[in-house]
Amino acid sequence: MNTEMIRNRKSVRTYKEQPVPEQTMNQVRDYLEHDTGLFEVPLTFSILNAREAGVSSPVILGADTYVAGKYKKQKNAELSFGYAFEKFILYATSLGLGTVWLAGTIDRKAFEKAVHLKEDEVMPAVTPLGYAAEKRSIRESMMRKGMKSDSRVPFEELFFHGNFQNPLKESDAGIWQLPLEMVRLAPSATNKQPWRAVVDKDRVHFYEKKTKGYAREATGDIQKVDLGIALCHFEIAADERRIKGQFIQEDPGIQTPEDTEYIATYVLEA
Repeated sequence: MNTEMIRNRKSVRTYKEQPVPEQTMNQVRDYLEHDTGLFEVPLTFSILNAREAGVSSPVILGADTYVAGKYKKQKNAELSFGYAFEKFILYATSLGLGTVWLAGTIDRKAFEKAVHLKEDEVMPAVTPLGYAAEKRSIRESMMRKGMKSDSRVPFEELFFHGNFQNPLKESDAGIWQLPLEMVRLAPSATNKQPWRAVVDKDRVHFYEKKTKGYAREATGDIQKVDLGIALCHFEIAADERRIKGQFIQEDPGIQTPEDTEYIATYVLEA
């Protein structure tokens, strides 16, 4: 996985009625068996045949395979899920498969039944899996336009230097420029882009800028899932730049704007 994959991947809601070859599905199964999240939160993934499992989404056309993930309710669960599921989605992209994050626009009861969801578990999101149709449906094109799927908040409105009073210009970001740009390009629920980051020398502190209504019993805090996606993108870009570090949770005590919560820190290895 690399930053080119991040830049080129597009959400796919319209699929060819063409089955994924068994050899490719075996690669998918193998990857999911070894797909780990963050902070030692275990995750479980299921591959579902849409017809056999009785699962569907009103916004998806042509797909007959879905991948769903779940976790037991615990600290960092949403973060871990977002990180791991985005890694899988990028892996699927590398196999030539189309995907799209789905959380609200699914028959949730059917999916939860299909993955045998227990009372202490949450299934935040699923993705269809298949080959993108040559042309998007009118409905998909309208959805992308309505959500402004291809637009992103400017770099200096998302990222800061030292504290939240000092916007970070892309030209001043140094080694962190590419990793932060990959965070900026990450997908998020209804494209809210809830990530914020403060660069502090050899550390980058990540925060969630909360929007009301995105934390629900059925999905958990979906914007924390978005932060997991952002951390995945950051790490992929850092690896590509041969930057070595790790994610820790050690709140630096920086004064935060309203509705902004500390999530995690990436710290350079000494």
